[in-house]
Amino acid sequence: MIILKIRVVTNAAIDLPKEIMEKYNIAKIPHVVFFDDKNWKLDVDISTEDFYRVLKTQKIIPPTSNPEPIDFLDVFETSLEEQNYEHIFCVTAAKALGSATYSAARMAARKFKEQITLIDTESASGVQGLIALNIAELVEKGQVVEEIVRIIENLIKEYFFVGGFHTLDNIFKSGRLESKFTLYLTKFLKIKPIVKMEKPGILHSKFPGLFLKRTIISRLKRLAIKELNKDKVYDMIISHVGNLKGAEQVLKKFCKKFRINRHYITFAAPIVGTHTGWGTILVSLLPALEQKSENN
Repeated sequence: MIILKIRVVTNAAIDLPKEIMEKYNIAKIPHVVFFDDKNWKLDVDISTEDFYRVLKTQKIIPPTSNPEPIDFLDVFETSLEEQNYEHIFCVTAAKALGSATYSAARMAARKFKEQITLIDTESASGVQGLIALNIAELVEKGQVVEEIVRIIENLIKEYFFVGGFHTLDNIFKSGRLESKFTLYLTKFLKIKPIVKMEKPGILHSKFPGLFLKRTIISRLKRLAIKELNKDKVYDMIISHVGNLKGAEQVLKKFCKKFRINRHYITFAAPIVGTHTGWGTILVSLLPALEQKSENN
């Protein structure tokens, strides 16, 4: 069996702690945001934390742009031609969420043909992060490309991704909500959206309703109870926008109810959090590669 030197490349919709990205040398293609008359590459020219601080002061949502084929091509060329990687797994957010990023990666990959494997995660956020992490770990264990693809395709079939928003302000600023009356009405009634991502990457609203302090956590957990296999072990990433306390509460509730193998809490990717707004909590679960019995 020939063991290849393989790298994981992904786009900036991923949620995965920085130290994990660095440990496995996972390359992230940044998105660009425009404010103060300047283009900023997220997590290159400005950190996620600093960007969110700026976002709180903006009256409108700063325009963002997707990576271009040249952005992917630069990383592909550097990895394969200068750093001596022999293969690349390019892990992208669901093309159903917006095909521009996936298309840019696919166009760039044409130059290298069989040396690049594109993975449409049919999701984003923490699910994308867990998929990238699993690929990196399978590479480290010496798995061949074809076996990694088979394992990851099976994992993607079983992901779980839900999110709760505390405010519709950013959705209104972005133009996705046109009625100011609706915005004020939802503020007055404390009506908040909860969404679930369905394959191949479509967000569906789930029972918006009166929102009390702990309601979001119980509703996110209720959706998980309906969807998850109680006999399986899961990895979990909780992403948030300025809501660490809420993320920690979600983690505590989920760890009591489900069999969680490992878990991470991280800031939500700016390309996601920009539109979902302050207080957002996103919960991503993926079956663990190694399933342990109850007695282990």
